[in-house]
Amino acid sequence: MSATVAQPSRTLPESIALDAFMDRAAADPLPLADRYQLVAAARTLLEELYVHLPLKRAMHAIDPVQRLRLLERRLRPLSEPQFHAELAGVFRELRDLHTVYQLPDPYRGHVATLGFLVERCTDPDGTPHHIVSKIDRSLAHAGFDVGAELETWNGVPIERAIERNAAAQGGSNPDARLARGLESLTLRSLRTGPPPDEHWVLLSYRTRAGRRRETRIPWRVRAAEWRAGRAQDPVPTLATSLGIDAGNEATRQIKRALFAPSQARRPSARALRGVVAYRTLRIRSRSYGYLRIYSFNVSGARLFAERVARMVARAPAGGLIVDIRGNPGGHVPAAESVLQVLSEHPVAPVSFSLPTTGAALALARSNPGFRTWTSSIRAAVETGEAHSQGFPLTDPEAITAGLPRCTGPKVLITDALSYSAADIFAAGFQDNGLGPVLGTARQTGAGGANVWTHELLRVWLPELLGELPRGAGFRVALRRATRARGNIDMPLEDLGVQADELHRLTERDITGRNQDLLAAAAALLA
Repeated sequence: MSATVAQPSRTLPESIALDAFMDRAAADPLPLADRYQLVAAARTLLEELYVHLPLKRAMHAIDPVQRLRLLERRLRPLSEPQFHAELAGVFRELRDLHTVYQLPDPYRGHVATLGFLVERCTDPDGTPHHIVSKIDRSLAHAGFDVGAELETWNGVPIERAIERNAAAQGGSNPDARLARGLESLTLRSLRTGPPPDEHWVLLSYRTRAGRRRETRIPWRVRAAEWRAGRAQDPVPTLATSLGIDAGNEATRQIKRALFAPSQARRPSARALRGVVAYRTLRIRSRSYGYLRIYSFNVSGARLFAERVARMVARAPAGGLIVDIRGNPGGHVPAAESVLQVLSEHPVAPVSFSLPTTGAALALARSNPGFRTWTSSIRAAVETGEAHSQGFPLTDPEAITAGLPRCTGPKVLITDALSYSAADIFAAGFQDNGLGPVLGTARQTGAGGANVWTHELLRVWLPELLGELPRGAGFRVALRRATRARGNIDMPLEDLGVQADELHRLTERDITGRNQDLLAAAAALLA
């Protein structure tokens, strides 16, 4: 049967065409001197402050420092897009979403989107399907709506298109790469990676009625967040206790704006409503609490812990389902404080170590908050250790003093997009015995570090790091996270948290508010 070609009659609101955005970006290219400055800054960060460099060289057989040396010699003939793609590629091969090159203005705070999401589900026999799970209403047309099944992407079978896209993503394990390959089909943070090559995509799909059709959807560009009349990154640049994938936090903001606009417009949404929600579920004649934590990107741990404590105090006796799927991380003390709210016993937080380099020692000597790490960095001259001793960032008991505890049974739901502070939360949940971990993938996203920006490091190391041109930036994994209790000293980076039980999403999960997934979680509680 021949395909019927269709096109949306409207464009995505509050957006501009990708080609128009790229023309604007190309109008004022970086001078050659600025390119040299960015490459030199990247080398300094990776050689002197990147805590995972030995691990990445061993696990992925790469040499990013040598690649930067070569790039420095080959800068002159590169076009503007080629330069940004090359520098971003050096960081992408680290497979570490904490450690990234952030493109200069006008890329800051912008995300390319097609205006819909695709999720993967499987039949009982393991056959995969790729279903439109959310769509902006301006794009729904000719059966291209929630529930439509994609068959090809620009003429490539959809499964192969996702595999190819996954290979270009920074996920540190196969599940994470596949999940990011799927999400980046329709959402790309322009601040942390190159834009799509194509200006539109040609899709073939089957409608829910079973009709085969084709459509062409253009890439559009939207701002993740507006402040003071300009697009801004939604993640703070001067926070010292972050563990977050800044690119995925930007795409999360776009998903909220497109698919939950009433929530995004609430005056208090930025404070807490956009990051945590609670409701009571009725599953097979029993009641359960459902705590959905979308992000830990909050300004303070105590207020967040208080909010969560009030929510979970309403949890029925049947137990509490905690869901952190798609959570890109955020404020590490906030994540570990919520763990304490969920535990009747003191929780053991993860530990953090610095690299034992000269720059790390200078940072520890200049910053009072790092003094604890100084002696073990200094001793590394004799011990040969690549990392300092590990110490916690957080005292969850002190932060949550006086708050009620949730003492009933609990289960945690994770996926391969749960990253950074969400990895830390999942590790703490498992290591402290709060309950089983139910994953829609075998592992979490496997980001194990406290991340600092180049801008923040300059405050403490002004002689080593200079100002970067035109709003460009870097983020770097500075302190390595290792687990506690039964998994003591086990790194989270590249390993993540293994699920105790696995649930592959079904079509009912994607189109019916996670019915089968929540039933599986309730079964573990029961």
